[in-house]
Amino acid sequence: MLAFIFIWAWFGDFILISLPEIFIILALMILLEILEFALSGLAAKYSGAEKRSAFLAVVGGLLGTIVLGSLFFIVGAILGLLIGSYLGAYWGEHQAGKTPADARRAALGALMGSIAGKVLKSATTVVIGVWMIREIL
Repeated sequence: MLAFIFIWAWFGDFILISLPEIFIILALMILLEILEFALSGLAAKYSGAEKRSAFLAVVGGLLGTIVLGSLFFIVGAILGLLIGSYLGAYWGEHQAGKTPADARRAALGALMGSIAGKVLKSATTVVIGVWMIREIL
């Protein structure tokens, strides 16, 4: 999205979208990317997971995004985030000796955190898109 915004600003001679606005959007996108992955770990921890399991939920989401995203592009990245977060938290809890029900509860928390992060990121993208269209009209 940032490349699209930069190209749009370039063609408009940075009148409609200025360079400081591009840097603000870049900072916001970096923050949202970090938040998207961190929410899975925070939600897993809130659901009773160990610190290690919360960390594995974040790592699982990141690895799932990379692996499935490289295979199936957008759909794979979303599924990879969700599946990876779930499996990372579940595996961490299983290794910690928790019962399968406790591991599922922590993994479900990680999954809900991943979904919340994805919804937050998507909503922000829509807001930025609407703002860009309003700038032109």
